[in-house]
Amino acid sequence: MTKLADLNTCLSWLTQPATPLSPVDGLVLCGNSLPLTAQLAARLANEQALATIIIAGGIGHATKYLRENMGIISTLSEAELMTDLVRQAGYQGEILQDQTSTNTGENAANALALAPTNWHHVMIVQDPLLALRSQLTFEKVWGAAYQFTRILPPAFQLTQLDPVEFGLNRAFHNAWSTTYFTELLLGEVQRLQDNVQGYGPHGTGFIRHVTIPAPVLTAYQHLLAQGLTRKR
Repeated sequence: MTKLADLNTCLSWLTQPATPLSPVDGLVLCGNSLPLTAQLAARLANEQALATIIIAGGIGHATKYLRENMGIISTLSEAELMTDLVRQAGYQGEILQDQTSTNTGENAANALALAPTNWHHVMIVQDPLLALRSQLTFEKVWGAAYQFTRILPPAFQLTQLDPVEFGLNRAFHNAWSTTYFTELLLGEVQRLQDNVQGYGPHGTGFIRHVTIPAPVLTAYQHLLAQGLTRKR
C-alpha cells in the first residue's frame, strides 16, 4: 500500500459522516488553524437561524497556524480571531467567547459554562481532522442531556501530500502544511485509541471507548514505520 493510500484510510475514518440532527439549536466553533471553519460556522448559523453561537479557543498549538493562514501578526486568542472571521462572513447574532481554553477538554468545559439553557442539539464546527475527537469530548463533558453532530467537508481524500491537495475539494488545498497535516492525522489516531497512550477509558479517560477498525490501525502502523515527519 502506498503512503497516500494509508493516509486516506486513516483520513476516511477520522472524517466519517456524523449522524445529522434536526433541528439544531446551538453551535460551538472550536478554535483551530483554519479560517475556513469560521466561515462555515457563520454560514451554518445563518442557515439554522441561530440567535447565539459559542466560539471556544485561547492560545494553543494551532494559534500560530491560524495567524499565518490569516496573514496577520496578532496577540489575540483563537476565539477573538475567529469572531472577526465569523462577523466578516455575515453572522450578526450573539457570539459568546471562551478566550482561555488551550485544549479540547477545556473547549468543552468552558463552552458548557456559556451554553444557553435552551440548547439541546448542538453542532460542532472544528478542523475536519479533529472533529471526531472533539464531538466525543463534548459528549463526555456535557453529558446525556445533549446531542451533538459535526460538520465535515465532502470528497475529503488526499490526491497529493506535498503540498496538501484533495482533488475536487479545492477549498482545503494547502490549508495545512504537509508536516502539520501529518502531525494532526497521526496524533488523532493515537489519541483515539483506547490504550495507555490514548484518550479512552484505558488511558486518560477523556472520551468513551472507540473501536478503531483494523485497516485503520494497520495503515497507522505503516505510516509510523515510514517515518513521516511530525514536527510542528
